[in-house]
Amino acid sequence: MTERRLRGLPPHVVVMLSASTAAYAVLLAGVAGLQAGDEAAIAAARAPLATSLDRLEAQHDALAGILDRSRASYDALGDTYAGIAGRLGALEATLSGFAGSVAEIDGQARSLPTSFRVPALRTVTKVSVPKTQGTSGASGG
Repeated sequence: MTERRLRGLPPHVVVMLSASTAAYAVLLAGVAGLQAGDEAAIAAARAPLATSLDRLEAQHDALAGILDRSRASYDALGDTYAGIAGRLGALEATLSGFAGSVAEIDGQARSLPTSFRVPALRTVTKVSVPKTQGTSGASGG
């Protein structure tokens, strides 16, 4: 067996350095184990919150989709309304023209007499037609 020695260091210092390094490593492993246990407990405690947040995120996305579709529908209805409003202006102008025509016809109708005499009807007497006898000879008769 060969012993390894650091030059210039007495063996008891090398043993103390090795022991303290080993103790530090064991201490770090223990602290890491405690931290891992605490983090697992925290993760378990936060699991219901994470599930709730996932559900909330899904509902938020669904609501955002509904709002996007509603916005698109609203914009389409606004465009349709704008088109109808433009046509209503033209319709109103046409109706104003008709109102003028109706007023003119009404004025002319009011200037006509309210009554007039119908000419008397002549009575027609029945005229008798003489009976004729004869043949045309067209059929050989």
